[in-house]
Amino acid sequence: MDDNFKDFVTKTMSAYLVGIGIYPNTSGFSHLLNSVYIAALNKVNGLAICKLYAEVGKSAHKSGVAVERAIRNIINKCVNEGRMNKLNDYFGYSVYSDKYPIRSGEFICLFAAKMLDDYASIKA
Repeated sequence: MDDNFKDFVTKTMSAYLVGIGIYPNTSGFSHLLNSVYIAALNKVNGLAICKLYAEVGKSAHKSGVAVERAIRNIINKCVNEGRMNKLNDYFGYSVYSDKYPIRSGEFICLFAAKMLDDYASIKA
């Protein structure tokens, strides 16, 4: 993909994340953006989440475990504060419920697929 796709993912994901209360000053914000971008580049097929965290960690000079922990912490914070129901509005169907909270890998893959679909619809 091209630089336009990276710009699209950065701007769109930033808006989505701020909408659910994950702000740019949060430690896992950039890790989450990079994770979604890399997952979208790989077209979400055959994606090993642990390897994804390690790849994101290389660019941030952190371990994959630190990246995973930062992403998990910001997602759990939103879950605990009750802001994740906004995800259902973004996708137009139920992707989140209080009974079955979303995991960080699911969150990344859902948004990566959404970024691919949204970008394809804009290009068409």
